[in-house]
Amino acid sequence: MMQLQEEEKTLLVTAKAEIEDNWKTMKWALIATELEKKGGGKYPAEFLQKEWKKLEAARVAAEAAAAGGEALLAAAVAAVENDENEDDEEAEEEGVEAEE
Repeated sequence: MMQLQEEEKTLLVTAKAEIEDNWKTMKWALIATELEKKGGGKYPAEFLQKEWKKLEAARVAAEAAAAGGEALLAAAVAAVENDENEDDEEAEEEGVEAEE
């Protein structure tokens, strides 16, 4: 049976976080490129990511309102606000000014 050494567990956590961060950056850069290829404007990846979150929040809110779920609507708004706060914190860590 295979088992990770204690120090390897730490390395695994670090490696996973680094790959996920790199992937998130690459993903939105690819989306920006594809949007432009399809005839859209040229936008920074960070801007498109924030716009996507706004679109998703509006979609969730519309679905909740259609279902009459005020509690679901409140939860969706809270989740989006939390996500935006996390993005702002990440941007600060990377030295990028967060856009409102």
